[in-house]
Amino acid sequence: MTQTPPEQVHLPRETKGKRPRFFDDPAIDQMMTFLLELTTEVAVMRERLDTVERLMDEHGSVTRAAIEAYQPSPAVEAERNAWREGFLKREYRMHPAN
Repeated sequence: MTQTPPEQVHLPRETKGKRPRFFDDPAIDQMMTFLLELTTEVAVMRERLDTVERLMDEHGSVTRAAIEAYQPSPAVEAERNAWREGFLKREYRMHPAN
């Protein structure tokens, strides 16, 4: 499988169609969107920080290139997946998946 380099991927700048609504009050939809986006950003920052910490433990220093090139082992991926699952369960505990 060949991956397209990020610089060659062109995403549309505008969405088409109406924004989906899930709740009667549009403010609730906006808050849920905000919560989902913030949760995603926190998870991404946590993963990046984990990468920095692991590189510091291994090499004593870190560069942006080393962070970008880091490939987690299957064990590290398993740890991160477990953290992410726990984080999402805590974050959305008020919204049961029924």
